[in-house]
Amino acid sequence: MLPFISLLGWLLIAVPHAQIADRVLTSGTMPSVFADQQGALHLTFGRGDTVFYAVSTNAGATFGVPETAGVVPNLVAHAKRGPQVSANDQFVVITAVDKGGTLHSFSLDRATRRWRAGKPVTDVPDVAKEGFQGLAVTGDGAFHAAWLDVRWGKQKIAGATSTDGGLTWSANRMLYASPDTTVCECCRLSMAAAGKDVYIQFRNYLGGNRDLYLLHSADGGRTYAPAQKLGTGTWKLNACPMDGGTVALQADGKPLTVWRREGTVYQCQPGQAEQAVTEGRNCTLAVAASGPVLAWEHRGTLHVRSTGGQSVAVGQGQVPSLAVSGSSAVCVWEQDKQVRVATVTLTK
Repeated sequence: MLPFISLLGWLLIAVPHAQIADRVLTSGTMPSVFADQQGALHLTFGRGDTVFYAVSTNAGATFGVPETAGVVPNLVAHAKRGPQVSANDQFVVITAVDKGGTLHSFSLDRATRRWRAGKPVTDVPDVAKEGFQGLAVTGDGAFHAAWLDVRWGKQKIAGATSTDGGLTWSANRMLYASPDTTVCECCRLSMAAAGKDVYIQFRNYLGGNRDLYLLHSADGGRTYAPAQKLGTGTWKLNACPMDGGTVALQADGKPLTVWRREGTVYQCQPGQAEQAVTEGRNCTLAVAASGPVLAWEHRGTLHVRSTGGQSVAVGQGQVPSLAVSGSSAVCVWEQDKQVRVATVTLTK
């Protein structure tokens, strides 16, 4: 029997003291949300060939009218692939990929409120063919992108850095190559950064096993230590689970990860054994002052769980993205080509 079964009775009970506001924001697909250090929430999503952006300055109670950040002909914003967003004091950067596999960048100058198209992140066209990509910003204001790249043969992890708010990007380089020639072909990767630390979580493919690994740079993305396997278990699978999990940074700067193996969502600190949380898939993670907040999908219903083990069902749909602002957890997701938002007041 899986170790989480005895916990389901209290993990999946609605929390009477948590206030939940669930609403449709607008039409769109594959939304992603990011909280900056001031608590502003930056939201991006796709609609047709257009990349949209909206911001909330009141912990997700309302978002501004979505505006056009840029246009990407043949934009990919489906099947768990979509635009990514990150921000510092000066810039908001959005990255988005087209069906050919070129990764594009758009930059908002927060002082002038003007969007500009940057140079492509990928310095070779059509190499990010799977469309899975991540974005993060370090303490020096540099933006770091990573993606699945085929220019060196089968899927490798590649990366680039921008020091001018996403207008230009460094020469691309390979960050990780599996000894078995490819990483997991259809699982998204996740990024988190703070100070000089950059973390990239991805699903590997070694000896037929589809396990999660973590890359870490302690010098602002200049060099990366060898990839570290997450957890002690393994998942031998002759298929791609299309489920990559999330890495986030805790208050002490240490990484915390969530991911799925078979039908179970696990929480894991690097170097430690994984802890089963619940049944589900498409899990994600954010960190509040009180500790981690998780969101996941189970049989078409999305759940949010706060530090105390309390869980609420926030709506129907797929592929949640999660951010924390103050005492609110804001979950965004797609349902029937609509962007939905739920704001959960966290209880201590």
